[in-house]
Formats: sequence, C-alpha cells, structure tokens
Amino acid sequence: GGLAFLGLSIGYGYSATHITLDFWSSQAFFTARTLPYIIAAAGIVCAGLLVIVPSSKTDWHALKSLNWGPASGLLILMGAYSAMLEPVGFVFATSLFLITAFRILSIHRWWISCLVSVALTLGFWGLMHLLGIYLDPGDIITRLIANLNTRTLSGVC
Repeated sequence: GGLAFLGLSIGYGYSATHITLDFWSSQAFFTARTLPYIIAAAGIVCAGLLVIVPSSKTDWHALKSLNWGPASGLLILMGAYSAMLEPVGFVFATSLFLITAFRILSIHRWWISCLVSVALTLGFWGLMHLLGIYLDPGDIITRLIANLNTRTLSGVC
C-alpha cells in the first residue's frame, strides 16, 4: 500500500510540472503549481513512512466491515464530476456534485442539501470572482450566451 501511495504521489508531483502558468505569475512565490507540489511532497513523506515503518498487524476483519458502498459511490461521482465540469461549467457541476454526494451520504432532506450546495457553490464562485480567478462557465452556457447575443444583435440591425 505504501509503495502504491508513493507511486501515486510521485506521479501527481510530476503531473503538477505540466500546469501552465500565466506570464504574470511565473515569477510569483505562490502559483498554480505551489499547492500541488506541497500535496505531492506530503504524500511522498507519508508514503515513505508507510514503507519504512510498516504496521506489525493488519486487522483484515475490520477492513471487511467498513461501509464500502458510499465510498465507491463517491469515487464514481468524482469521476462523473470531472467529466461534467467542462461541458456544464463550475457552478452547475459543483452544485449537482454536492447534492448527489449528500444523497449518497444519506442526508435525506433534499431541500437542505440543495440549499447548502447551491449556496456553498455560489459563495465559492463569488470569492474566486473577487480574487480574479476565472472559473469556466461551461460550453453549454457559453453557447447559450453566444446565441442570445447573436439574436439580440440581429434584432437591432
């Protein structure tokens, strides 16, 4: 397990080197690569400790008794979220992700999960907008806005 985690952390750190930087942020102290580098380094340290100091006893019966259904559902949901992010945009994909995650985790009041997820997503989007960080609205929203602008301009002419 430790070796697999070590390989994953090294791969994540290597993939962070391919994150493109803006001209203005290439010489900055904190860039888009900084946090992935920190996460990769922490993963490498933890994986190294797992390899060097292995556990003397593994309780396989406790591992079998864990609730694997929600964990599997959340992993599938994360894959679906990454596939939805570009077509439908950050706000819609994140809201839908959070609502579905709340349902998987057995939060039964759907109106609370809808309210919390939409408020949290819009709050985070607003914070990123204030900080000047661009979050893609998605291909569908971009096409809708382009169609509305085209119709508006053709009505004026």
